[in-house]
Amino acid sequence: MSDILPFCQVKLQYLLDLVLDQSLDDNAFRIAAYLALTHADHDTGECHPSFETIGTALGRHAKSVKRALNKPEMARHLTVVRGTNRGNASRYRPTEAALRRATQRRREGDKIVPLSRAKGGQSCPPEGTYLSGKGGQERPPNKEKELKPRTAAAAPDLPEKGQSGTATARSAPPSPLVFVPQGICFARDWNDRLAQEGLATLDRNLPLVVNGHHRGFWVPARSPAPRGSPEWRDQVRRLRCLAGKESGQMEQRHAG
Repeated sequence: MSDILPFCQVKLQYLLDLVLDQSLDDNAFRIAAYLALTHADHDTGECHPSFETIGTALGRHAKSVKRALNKPEMARHLTVVRGTNRGNASRYRPTEAALRRATQRRREGDKIVPLSRAKGGQSCPPEGTYLSGKGGQERPPNKEKELKPRTAAAAPDLPEKGQSGTATARSAPPSPLVFVPQGICFARDWNDRLAQEGLATLDRNLPLVVNGHHRGFWVPARSPAPRGSPEWRDQVRRLRCLAGKESGQMEQRHAG
């Protein structure tokens, strides 16, 4: 397989192959795409999340996930090595045929799927959209508009009755919380960082809530800020506030 490019270089071509396969229903496509985008190894594309992990992220029952994986396997997009028990999860890997198709599409100069021009990506027409020979649409001048006096726009009112530039306006309000589904890469990033800092993970700190079709956590940002930065210290403070608030609510429920 030395002539096959690493999976990270042909991932988008692999996804396009899934999109164009009319034998895959929406459920099968979503699961195969989720594996490629969230769990796949950069070089081989192999991954091994459990049926429960996939189902929690996509709002599907584990049995539905297991049935849906049969279709990309039969269509030779995935090789599935099924586990024997709960301690031995199934393993998924793009087939050699699928990787060869994606590699061939990339090497033939696919100008639609790649994203970066510097790395063999999408090419754009040199002169943009041909609306005029000068690169912009011409129109006659609006004399009436030019004669109107120009007035500076008033600064918008800010929270806490403060105006732009005043002492009360300089302190920005905290950013809203972000919902992160359980089991995806963002939740793992949070848990890894918290473990590095000697802190409890999300499932031990925060309540597991349902948002739409997903179960997960409300956190200060989608990903943790760099270690040691003021943003990271603020995120830790907000996590502790959220954990303390949840603990207080549980105590009230037990007292009632």
